[in-house]
Amino acid sequence: MKQNLLAAMLLMMLAFSTQAQELKWKVMGRVANAEAQDTLMVIDVKTQRLVTTLNVKDGQIEPIEGILTEPAFCAIQREGRTGWIMSFVLEDGTVNLDIDLDNSVLLNTSGTPMNDDLSPLLSYLAHPVGGYDPTKDEEYACHILSHVREIVLRHAGDALGPFIIQMTQTRYTPTETLALISLLSERQQGDLDIQRLKENMTLAAETDEGCLFRELTGVGRDGHPVRLSDFVGRGQYVLADFWASWCGPCKSRMPQVIDLARRYGDRGLQVIGITMKEPVEASERVVEQLDIPFPQIYQSTPMSTYGITAIPAFILFAPDGTILLRRTISPEAVEAKLESLLSTLGNLK
Repeated sequence: MKQNLLAAMLLMMLAFSTQAQELKWKVMGRVANAEAQDTLMVIDVKTQRLVTTLNVKDGQIEPIEGILTEPAFCAIQREGRTGWIMSFVLEDGTVNLDIDLDNSVLLNTSGTPMNDDLSPLLSYLAHPVGGYDPTKDEEYACHILSHVREIVLRHAGDALGPFIIQMTQTRYTPTETLALISLLSERQQGDLDIQRLKENMTLAAETDEGCLFRELTGVGRDGHPVRLSDFVGRGQYVLADFWASWCGPCKSRMPQVIDLARRYGDRGLQVIGITMKEPVEASERVVEQLDIPFPQIYQSTPMSTYGITAIPAFILFAPDGTILLRRTISPEAVEAKLESLLSTLGNLK
């Protein structure tokens, strides 16, 4: 009898525990530039699985509800399209979304604690103060870092802290990313994804702005071995463009990089391409298709040597091999840095 009573009590406790973990979420909101009848998919960023679909009618999301056992950090994808619109949290309560499909941005998310804290960052990403100016990427990154730091301080002990660091870490330097990670609770720093990121950023911090370049080897277009030191540390400014044949943004930005090489080449800038590890044939095919005129280093290891985790990315080296600029930035931001150097030095030679 006592055993049966104990078993019943344990079952009741388990049922209560399971019930207490249920998060009842609801999504509603508005969608600008949607079709009269449209469908949006909600994707769990971590698992990359479909969580639910949102039916949009006349610019309004038809309210939908569901249950989860833990908060899910989600992106939105339009049915039949590629690319994600980042990012909001499915958690206990009703989240209101404000989406602009033409510009692929989440303008605002609100209604629950985590989403309310995300809102100022999303608003800034969608509408930077003074408007977005690609020549001010470093200033832009400082504002984002400030917003992210506030979120991390408020959510150092829950899942939003690690998520927001991972979501935005390409916006600033490895040293800044490590500083954000140090703000997390011991438990959140133990998250496997954060541990992996910390390892990559620790490596990358060793080649951060102000550090001397680290050797990298690969294969040139002629099939012969080539080293980064064949270009860097030889008395000229060198811009390294990290790319891959499978990277759409890399290829779409390549004409701008080619333009930089042509306009600043006579003034002392050497541009080189460094591909992520992939078959030489794939890299060479893109070089030929886009008529890329500058040297390439194929079959190298930028991830393990420089901690490059996202592309396209650029590193600008000084004549002595010191790293002057390093982050996932735009060609316009690189040009702004070059113009700043030219205004001081007169030329880059």
